[in-house]
Amino acid sequence: MDIAEKIEDAKQSDALLLIVFYTDWSPHYEWIEPLLHEFETPVNIIRVNMEGDKKVADAYNIETAPGFVLQRKDRILWKKTGEVFPGELKDVIEMFKN
Repeated sequence: MDIAEKIEDAKQSDALLLIVFYTDWSPHYEWIEPLLHEFETPVNIIRVNMEGDKKVADAYNIETAPGFVLQRKDRILWKKTGEVFPGELKDVIEMFKN
């Protein structure tokens, strides 16, 4: 199953879906991964390597890494590119998780 299929499958659930766009060479990648482990229980997380899955990044209009899209079903609830502070991501997830 490719990334686009995983996203479509995850969108069938009522659970929150956090799509994280990254590149291996980005310095942000080192701090993103440990941060994501905090949210894997309440949120379905799909990681998209922008170099390997450019079509998915383009579909979400993500041009720089890191990029974050939080959605439920087909509705985008929050989107941000660039640096995200751990508290900010936690607050956004808390706001939409119910």
